[in-house]
Amino acid sequence: MVVTLALVLIGLQYAFSLYDEQIYAKSSQVLMMSSNSIEEQLERVEEASFNIAVDPQIQSALQELQGNVTHYDIYRLEQKLEEELASYVSSEKYIHSIYIYDSSGREFLAGSSSKPLGEKEKRLALYQADKYEGKNYWMEMDGVNELLTSVRLLRSYENLNFEKLGKLVIRVNLDKIVTGLPLSQGEAGGNIIISNSNQVFYSQKERAGLTEYNFHSKKGQGYGIEKINGERYFVNHIATNFEDWTYWNVIPFNAMFSKITVVKYSMILIFSLLFILLISIGFEFLKRITNPIEGLATTMQQVQKGDFMAVQALKVDEMPVDEVGTLYRNFKTMVQRIDELIKENFSKQLLVKETEFKALQAQINPHFLYNTLESVNWLAKTNKQQQISNMVEALGHLMRNSINFNEDIITVEKELEIVQSYLTIQHYRFGDRLEFQMDIPASVMCVSIPKLTLQPLLENSFQHAVEPSLEMSIIKLEAVVVDKNLHIRVEDNGPGIDPNTLQYIKKGIIKPKGTGIGLNNIDTRIKLGFGEQYGLQIENLNEKGTAVTVILPITKGC
Repeated sequence: MVVTLALVLIGLQYAFSLYDEQIYAKSSQVLMMSSNSIEEQLERVEEASFNIAVDPQIQSALQELQGNVTHYDIYRLEQKLEEELASYVSSEKYIHSIYIYDSSGREFLAGSSSKPLGEKEKRLALYQADKYEGKNYWMEMDGVNELLTSVRLLRSYENLNFEKLGKLVIRVNLDKIVTGLPLSQGEAGGNIIISNSNQVFYSQKERAGLTEYNFHSKKGQGYGIEKINGERYFVNHIATNFEDWTYWNVIPFNAMFSKITVVKYSMILIFSLLFILLISIGFEFLKRITNPIEGLATTMQQVQKGDFMAVQALKVDEMPVDEVGTLYRNFKTMVQRIDELIKENFSKQLLVKETEFKALQAQINPHFLYNTLESVNWLAKTNKQQQISNMVEALGHLMRNSINFNEDIITVEKELEIVQSYLTIQHYRFGDRLEFQMDIPASVMCVSIPKLTLQPLLENSFQHAVEPSLEMSIIKLEAVVVDKNLHIRVEDNGPGIDPNTLQYIKKGIIKPKGTGIGLNNIDTRIKLGFGEQYGLQIENLNEKGTAVTVILPITKGC
């Protein structure tokens, strides 16, 4: 037993030494991938720089600026250039800002105005642009620079005369590129540093404590443990052909390997404890297999006797994902499904019977009511009671249209037939107390309207204006065409609507009596059928009364 434990510990030590070598190699590989990612983004910026240099709109604007231009021309061309440059800034997320200087030295900027180009950097950029005669050049400034600058001389490509038009300066957020790399956070991620043959021009973090180290360019790729200012660091570097830059990643040794050291000793301790507890775990494992099987067998016997609820006692969620756990889950699912099918079949039988009963009732009730109304109408005519006959006919027509749901959208003409039936009844009810005025042009009779739109509005007028009043009540129904829309207005001379009550009606909290179709219901049906810009408008009149306007599109229904 002791020999086995010793062999395990020796194996662990060897495995950790191999793991350390893998970490070194992996860190070097990550730095190489990071450098490739950075250079890929910079090459995209170079491509954008070339596209700007040959952009016909920019070429045209810069050529025009070389002539005699007014202040307005300068303003117009400035807008044109900045708009064109803005499209390039938005196409590349790492471009911070783009500057163009025309042949007269005028500056045009697109992108962020924070951290503007300093005078010294500007003079150097314009000098390098002339020096490299149209090729892209990356300016590397000594120090910790968040932004990297690309410069290029702009020439005219019209007739291939290559006349100098200006200079292009693109500032790239190098810090943002590095931040987006797949590196570890904190000290374990290290500090990315970029240098050329003369200087360090970028450092992801402050180089406090690293100033004594020589970060000048090196050839190839390598890594090692270096002692800098009394502290140990893992230093990894790779040189690339891109501008002869060298990429460095400097990681404090303790930040990189302290956790691994803790893991080493922890693993030794854990293996020792596991070795001691191995026998007790074996017995516990056997009990975990046999106990669930015995519990499942007991539940099966209860289900066999018809107790389907017994499966609810099975603690499936606590079972491990193994053969026994799968057996538990499948058995519980099977029993629950059988129980659901039994209940579902019983519910379907009840639903079928209820549906059959309602179908028979729906066939009998309307038929019986229509026959009854016809009998009353015939009896009224026989006894020469014309008023009763007219009211019964109007009620029958109104009833048929209220119950018939075959047509949701009808014409204004058919809707007015429903209104006339309703008014026939109300005229007999209120007599001389009611004056109804209707002005509907013949040209709108074929316009489509949701069924039972106007009758509920008239019913509201009767309820709130005519019924409470002992004086002459006037209800107006008129239609006009406004801005290619049909406006149908129902107006009464009643007491009007309390402002709070008006809000409740619009929200559908208060509903009219009679058909039970609320104003909110009518408004919703119109919006669903024709669009959100249509519907109802409710207002209190200045003198006295209420007006409700139905707004509909002019769509022909006949």
